[in-house]
Amino acid sequence: MNIKKYLIGIIGVLFLATLSCDDDDLSNPQLEDTDLTVYFYGEGDNVTGIAWQGYDVLVGESLTVKLQVSPKDQTDVKWVDDTTGEILSEGLEYTFAPTEEMSQRVNFIASRPSGYEKTVVFNFRGTLGGYNSIINSWQSVKIPQGNQTGTFTAEFDMIPSKDIMDGVVTFLDGISTGYGDNSCIVRLSSAGKIDAYNDAGYAAENELVYHAGMTYHVRMEVDAATMLYSVYVTEQGGTEVEIAKDYKFRKKVTNLDHWAMVAGNWQLDDPGIHRVLNMEITTHTQNVLPVFIPVDDITMNEGTVQEIEIKANDPLAGDLKLEGSNLPRFATLTDHGYGNGTLKLSPYSECGGCDLGLYDIKVTATNAEGSSDLDFKVEVVDPNAAFDIAADAADATIWGNGAVDPNWTQLFGGHVAAGIGGDDHVVGVVPFALPEIPAGKKVKSAVLTVNVIANNSWVAVEYDVYALAARATEEVLPTDFFLGEYDTDTNATGIQKGFIVNGAGMGEFTMDETGSDNLANFMNDQYANGATSGQFIFVRINSNRDDMPTWAHLQFDSANVVPNDDPKAFPPVLTVSFEDM
Repeated sequence: MNIKKYLIGIIGVLFLATLSCDDDDLSNPQLEDTDLTVYFYGEGDNVTGIAWQGYDVLVGESLTVKLQVSPKDQTDVKWVDDTTGEILSEGLEYTFAPTEEMSQRVNFIASRPSGYEKTVVFNFRGTLGGYNSIINSWQSVKIPQGNQTGTFTAEFDMIPSKDIMDGVVTFLDGISTGYGDNSCIVRLSSAGKIDAYNDAGYAAENELVYHAGMTYHVRMEVDAATMLYSVYVTEQGGTEVEIAKDYKFRKKVTNLDHWAMVAGNWQLDDPGIHRVLNMEITTHTQNVLPVFIPVDDITMNEGTVQEIEIKANDPLAGDLKLEGSNLPRFATLTDHGYGNGTLKLSPYSECGGCDLGLYDIKVTATNAEGSSDLDFKVEVVDPNAAFDIAADAADATIWGNGAVDPNWTQLFGGHVAAGIGGDDHVVGVVPFALPEIPAGKKVKSAVLTVNVIANNSWVAVEYDVYALAARATEEVLPTDFFLGEYDTDTNATGIQKGFIVNGAGMGEFTMDETGSDNLANFMNDQYANGATSGQFIFVRINSNRDDMPTWAHLQFDSANVVPNDDPKAFPPVLTVSFEDM
């Protein structure tokens, strides 16, 4: 089209020249001041009437704009910076060569001798390229290297626009429409720090505060086959910081084919965005075998039923076959197709413990290329079996004057001579955390065991056991102190009289059957009165008399004992079992 117009123009000029030779009365017409046109050089397009021209130029590169004007010999031209008024060029060419991110508005002005002029506006922008995030609008970009099913490294730069914003860069399978679609996520968090998603929430191995306008180089090491990834970030001018180490995918898939980004609007007035550029992905390995979502080892009571969802992903996006190997008789596996299955576990009860024990479970997934195994353990236990609760480290020796000293590594009961805590009475108080009681159960037995390391006195002394009501914290109080005849303390419940008697030998002492029943009843009363697991009951050992004319000394290990100092040492233990109500 342009060539055609140009040829017509030449023919027109030749025709006018012929007329001029044949008729002396004819002459070239005079140009009006308004006969002024601006063209792109070599194109012939009239840009006079266009409001402005916009150009993005990568930092470090340059762009030259060349124009032509008509009439050429009767027109002055110049390029003027719109902001400063500086004349940038007085020719038909202007070169824009940004060295940093910037924008420049330039006016090209063509004028006739009469002062008549035309202006064309050019907007130039120096940019680093890449992608700018959009508030609440996901952008997904296909990975040029193709689907990633094994290990790969992704490296890219992030530049936040604000010190505090909310923006993510992610890798996923398919197009992102929400955060749950994504597997590997690194985030510029609204707390002003960089973190990553780990299975069920955001976390960071080390703290890295980000700042507006700074460049943060991200290196992601991803293993799609194990659905784990690590993240390392280097601040501009800084050193690399480990943000994530073997974090678990959010969406459990084994085929990643896109990366995506978005900025959140948590701060509505000015949420901020971020730029992502220089994305480079290096493939190391690829995987074609099925990949299971891991299943944790399971502990379950006999007589109960559990259904475990089995999930395997096929990197080839095909169907999978699931099979169980040597499953226990109470286990059945149902294959729903495409890697989805259900393992039902229903161990018997009231069969003399016939299904009690530890079982190795193996499920195999097979696709067109081969097979993979899922291994985990199932333990069937007796819900009424006894278990131990260790003493809490907040146990303490309490003096008769109300002072509490939690720093002793042994507990005392009785009247202690001067030089060992003073010439005074002392009492050992031990906190124990209440266990969670299963539905429909009650405490069957509760047995206290302590390790006595000294028992000396000049008069006959017995040491009794009391229980103090549950409290929210393990703190031992001065009001927990008591000395006197057995079961006369109105603030505590008597559990066992004469738990340890005068002159008894050293070593392990265990509560008798009556004391066990009493402590079990006490614990059941605590649950009935609203006590819950995590609260603390307190077991107290003290002398049953306060009229001793001289000292008596009972000493036993506390929760603060260091077993390495004495292989025979052990802290107080409460052994509890349950039964049906």
